[in-house]
Amino acid sequence: MAFRTGSTSSRTRRWALVLLVLAAIPDVLPLPGVKALVSERYGLDDIGAQLFTIAALIGALAAVPFMRRLGGWSPRRIFGSAALVQALVIAAMMAPIGWPVLFVLRAGQGFVDLLLLVTLTTLVAANTPGTGRGFGLSGSAVMFGLALGLIIGGVVASFSLAAVFPVGAATSLLLALLAVVLPGESVPAFADQPVDPEQERRVITAGALMASDRMIPAMMTLSLPLLLVASFGAGEMAISLVLAMPLLACAVGGYLSGLIVDRFGALLVRTVGVPLQALGLAMIVLAGGTSGLLVLGTAALSIGSALVMPTSLVIGTGRSAHEVSARAIGGIQALGQVGYLFGALSILILTVYMGSVTAGIVLAMLGLYLVWNLLWLGRLRRLAHARRTPRFARGERRPRLPHATPRLRRSVPSTEVERSARVLRDRN
Repeated sequence: MAFRTGSTSSRTRRWALVLLVLAAIPDVLPLPGVKALVSERYGLDDIGAQLFTIAALIGALAAVPFMRRLGGWSPRRIFGSAALVQALVIAAMMAPIGWPVLFVLRAGQGFVDLLLLVTLTTLVAANTPGTGRGFGLSGSAVMFGLALGLIIGGVVASFSLAAVFPVGAATSLLLALLAVVLPGESVPAFADQPVDPEQERRVITAGALMASDRMIPAMMTLSLPLLLVASFGAGEMAISLVLAMPLLACAVGGYLSGLIVDRFGALLVRTVGVPLQALGLAMIVLAGGTSGLLVLGTAALSIGSALVMPTSLVIGTGRSAHEVSARAIGGIQALGQVGYLFGALSILILTVYMGSVTAGIVLAMLGLYLVWNLLWLGRLRRLAHARRTPRFARGERRPRLPHATPRLRRSVPSTEVERSARVLRDRN
């Protein structure tokens, strides 16, 4: 997608950020009351509520290959169509349907939800000077939307569980109507362009890093509440604060972290942020009733999360707005969903095996997180070094000019400056 300058670019970016906040709401609206909405509605145990969440992740994965079919569509058409489909899908959840149908509908919601978020994230990044700032801004908007959706969902569920799905459908319908503010020209937001091998390697590496980033919140959601109760006898308010602080840090500090990434590079920022994030979470699970250690751990976790947030997408798409690709962003985000799913299932399986959630389980997962990032960041450094190193220094032979003697090859100028200097010398 081409970078647009001037007032049109600023207007597009502002509207895309507003829509990102709203687009993040419908997906999390049912979560505060998911136990009653799913488990009690269908007589299922807690695994039913977890499967309801997992269905959306599966749908998001299925959306990635579909993006190739949207080449040439305008952002307005993609976003408006996806929002309208989401409104219809959520409205269908209100009908007296069976559990398998609800599972399929939830997967369909995850499918179109990824299209919504990828379209808007692409618009923000492609209309911001510096992809770090662009992805930082879009990440902040999504975090605000998630927090707002959880709050609204909790308030609505406390008054009437039956109103949760209508509110989600109404929000999606509003998004479909607001699609008119997005660019309507035939800009190929999901252009099916040939992908060069270097870009493909970048996307795979960024997706692997995004998967590890998404594994952390999955671990936190499933393990920290139980560990905090065991260590501190913590109540709901303390648990919610520990879980909410990283989200708030990402929401408030997203633009600042994007500026830092644009200034120092995603590789360096990630090298600092990943260990800081892991250290913070390790301090929390090892606090053992020490409030000071809990506060320091929460602060380190929050700062590390904010620093890491925009790095994966910048690594995958490049540092220039001209390099932004919706298809690449979608692939990276989908691999991030795989990481979330892996983190959630790993914690569940290990908890069943060990009998309860322990600090050792979380520390083992953190070790995997650090090793995984060490390997992929090392690969990135090797690729960057290879691009900077001349071919002959990498052991490759210089290409010979065809039909030229050694004396002639040495006399051929390598730059325009040398050619001009040679012409001047010949004249003199």
